[in-house]
Amino acid sequence: MPRLLSLLIVLMLPALVKANCTPAFRGYRFLNPDVLDYESRLGPFYRAFTDRYGDPEKIERDARKLDNLNEWYERYCEQVEIADLEKLIYGNTITQLREILYLLNRDDASSSGLKVNLRKNTFAKHLVDYKCTEVVTYLIFAKRAEPYVISRGNGFNLPRTDRVAMERLIDEGLDIFKTTKSHYIRLRYAYQLLRMAHYLKEYDYVLKLYDYLMPKVEANPSLIYDWIEGHRAGALQAKGDYATSAYIFSRIFERCPSKRESAYASFKVRTDEQWQAASNLCANDHERAMLHVMRAQNRRAVVLEELQKIYDLEPANTTLEPLVMRELLELEKDLLGEDFNPFAPQNKRFNKRPRSNATDRLVRLQAFVNKVVVEKKSANPKLWILAEATLEMLAGDYFYARESFARLARERPEDTLADQLEILREVTNVLALNRINDSVELYYFDLLADLELREQYPDLRSLVNDKLEAVYRANGREGKAALLQYGFDAIQKNPTINMTKELEMMTDSLLGNRFDKALLADRVGPEPIDDINDLRGTFYLQKGQWETALEVFQRIPAARRDAYGVYAPFGKQLNDRVQYRPSAALTRYNKVDLLERLLGLEDQARRTTNDTLAARNFFNVGLAHYNMSYYGYNWRMADHFRSGSSGARAAQRRTRNWVFPHVDAPLGNRENMSMDRAAYYFERALARAPSREAAAEAAFFAAKCQRNMHYAAGSPGQRPFTYFRLLKDVYYDTEFYQLAVEECRTFAWYVGR
Repeated sequence: MPRLLSLLIVLMLPALVKANCTPAFRGYRFLNPDVLDYESRLGPFYRAFTDRYGDPEKIERDARKLDNLNEWYERYCEQVEIADLEKLIYGNTITQLREILYLLNRDDASSSGLKVNLRKNTFAKHLVDYKCTEVVTYLIFAKRAEPYVISRGNGFNLPRTDRVAMERLIDEGLDIFKTTKSHYIRLRYAYQLLRMAHYLKEYDYVLKLYDYLMPKVEANPSLIYDWIEGHRAGALQAKGDYATSAYIFSRIFERCPSKRESAYASFKVRTDEQWQAASNLCANDHERAMLHVMRAQNRRAVVLEELQKIYDLEPANTTLEPLVMRELLELEKDLLGEDFNPFAPQNKRFNKRPRSNATDRLVRLQAFVNKVVVEKKSANPKLWILAEATLEMLAGDYFYARESFARLARERPEDTLADQLEILREVTNVLALNRINDSVELYYFDLLADLELREQYPDLRSLVNDKLEAVYRANGREGKAALLQYGFDAIQKNPTINMTKELEMMTDSLLGNRFDKALLADRVGPEPIDDINDLRGTFYLQKGQWETALEVFQRIPAARRDAYGVYAPFGKQLNDRVQYRPSAALTRYNKVDLLERLLGLEDQARRTTNDTLAARNFFNVGLAHYNMSYYGYNWRMADHFRSGSSGARAAQRRTRNWVFPHVDAPLGNRENMSMDRAAYYFERALARAPSREAAAEAAFFAAKCQRNMHYAAGSPGQRPFTYFRLLKDVYYDTEFYQLAVEECRTFAWYVGR
């Protein structure tokens, strides 16, 4: 990819968030939870990381299905395909299962007797060839129970409850349980029976069934035991035994990934006494630490206190790592680049970031992390050094952060941790910037040209751009800051002389470096020198400095001048319409030709003693001024952007500062509203008018200038319609007077009041 095209992608402006709801948080993220080396299926540990791993409830559903299939595979059927297991166990297959059971009841049963749609299913063949009648009978029973225990469609569509049918199924299942020889199938029946009783909210019966069924099962270790324990814990909780329930859920949480999210969601301890009772049930400090892990998942938990208690009980407990990462991610969201993030006001107003206690949380977490690093008792010392360095970076202690990152580098981290170290070192260097020279610019030019790095860390571009913009601005380089952050079109909407001069300096081939050249090519275009000259010339044109504007416009090669517009400024409108299209018969001029023409007209008018020529020239110069103003159809001659709402805003503001906020103008939108020079030339035309008709026309256009400024200034005091009065009182008998009454509503109102 060519370098300039690469930078075009690198430095593209951040997209604006357009939504009808609360704006999303806009910040920078570089911390990668993958350094934990934890599986995404760890459910609640990743509640803070759902944008990376997905919905914990979906993760659990997927894990439950996968683990269940794997257990079937390992228990009975390692020679069958898991996909075939899935089709029979999770498909709409009750009819097919009944056909298999019917076949098994025949003395000559073999897989060759399977129907065509099942002959290629290795699980179905295994069930028949190995006479797995109890398995098929159980699968049919589970399919019959399914409507009463499985949500239909989504979490809001709960299973239906049919008490009579469910009680009949439970009784039937109990009878089958008693005659089933396989202890593993007995375990599965026990799960189905307890689950149905739980959904019936018969909590006493759940506990009674548990006490009756479980002593009669002697299966090898199975995830089904934890699935059953979850229903027992739920029943105990419903009966008010929160301590035992909490303890059981904490054990399920640790042992069983496929029920981890459910265990977390069901975990409840309401009082200190219940907490102590649950703690007393624990067999060792590890189990007590896991109780604190469960409590730490709650968003209202004081996570640092839980971290300290887990560490005190079991310093090498690996659950400390995702918990501290959760805190680091929150603090990164609070503090990273907060002092230069252009979205900081929005984040504070709508997202409450940074949190009011963010700095205090950082300081307290630093003390804990430093303790863990010093004592060297953790399971993953490298991760804790990374946490220490990250907190120093977020605190603005860049010297110490660099020292800590260097210490981690000496430990030779690998894979994801090595990548994390590299990017956080880069982020620290960006945050520490306070001066920018050519070498710094070139370094970041090359860094951001690394496509793979940008894809891995999409916030790197905005972090670098936002920080460079802040440093440029702090060092008086407003033009470059605005160009980098907002783009050339934003500057065009509200240019300043300093900005335009600074951009002009960037185009100097002797002074500019390749960063400047690429930035200009990306932000301005393939002809940045000409575009910047057009911007500067337009700036002077708005100020009425026509000679200076012409000198700047003349720097644009003659062959390219028409690219910046051709204009017909001498069309007369009695009733202003901004979208008016002048007659095709009118001569069109580019900016250089037009200014040369206008300056020539003015010079000729000043020199001549011929009043007819002088009045006509002065009038045409005034007309050009009027038509290139905010109120004229030729406004593009002297402005790059016009908002129809600016007139009303000017009136509300009652000011001659015509820079207005606009969603598409991050630096503001300057409107060319001044009528001073147009009014001046119309007055000169009136003074030299050779006839009453010419005078009436000049007076009318001078009146329009006066009217526009009256309303733009917020209509203070009496309407200063001096020239309308003059037209009415002195030139009432002219043909132009009659035309003005017919065409101009304002004048018609004034005459008829």
